[in-house]
Amino acid sequence: MDSNKNYAKIVESIPFFSEDRYWGKAPKEELEKAIQYIEEKGWDEFKAHYPNKFDLTFEENRADWRFVVPLPKDFSVLDAGAGMGRISIPLARVARKVVALDQSFLRMKFLKLRVEKEGLKNVEVFVGDIFDTQFPKESFDLIVMNGLLEWIGVTDRFSSPRKAQLESLHIAKGLLKKGGYLYIGIENSFALSYLRGRDHSGLYFTSYMPRLLANIYMKLRKGKPYNTYTYTKSGYEKLIKEAGFSDIEFYLPYPGYNLPRIMIPYGNLNALAYLISSLMPAVSVKRKLARALAHSKIILRLYRYFFFSFGIVVRK
Repeated sequence: MDSNKNYAKIVESIPFFSEDRYWGKAPKEELEKAIQYIEEKGWDEFKAHYPNKFDLTFEENRADWRFVVPLPKDFSVLDAGAGMGRISIPLARVARKVVALDQSFLRMKFLKLRVEKEGLKNVEVFVGDIFDTQFPKESFDLIVMNGLLEWIGVTDRFSSPRKAQLESLHIAKGLLKKGGYLYIGIENSFALSYLRGRDHSGLYFTSYMPRLLANIYMKLRKGKPYNTYTYTKSGYEKLIKEAGFSDIEFYLPYPGYNLPRIMIPYGNLNALAYLISSLMPAVSVKRKLARALAHSKIILRLYRYFFFSFGIVVRK
């Protein structure tokens, strides 16, 4: 991007749009030590010393959704919420330019080191919040929000998480070139998996609850508001349309939006039936029952409402 911009600061050649906010499954101190390990001993030693750490960073199939997005050959990407590069790196192998944006300096430093290791010359990294970016209008052919939109509401800038999400989509629309694409990978608030697991709130069942009730429950249990909003398919459609988009396609990524090995078009019931009856392992009574019911169109239509996550392709 433009090197003459007035960034908040630049640390180790990484520009900051806003303050550093660390996040991740591993503690900050562990990632600091890992980066130091890379700098002192190299990547081979790092991989041997830290096997299967840091979000399985070296698996590149998190970006396999890209095959359903009709991108031009010479395309530019903004990977918003880039993390440690599991999308930025594979996209950089086929894109003209990738701009990786994340609020965590350590994660961007790790990504920068990884980019250098891979010999990629077309990746730029920035620390910042999407609300503070200074990229020129209509800069990108593709903007990626994979596992980001649900966390956008964790801010005190707006009166509600939904307003924060809506503003982030407005910003994305302004940064996209005409005919460009926004890709959103995100959970379904009615996912069956939330019957036995916690959602982003860290509590059970909040994604099923009305927002008011979830907020009260969250304050009672954790002393803070419920602000990690997810939606059903119709809820996402309403939100995205309110942001000014109209061309929206939904996919059912299997096994989930973080590892989208298969992208089933939402309206293709035959493909969904094949996935359930032939590809999903029948390792439980529920899975065996699902296979038996996969031939029913009514059941398949109902099952879509409870699928784990969505891959959403939005065209400007």
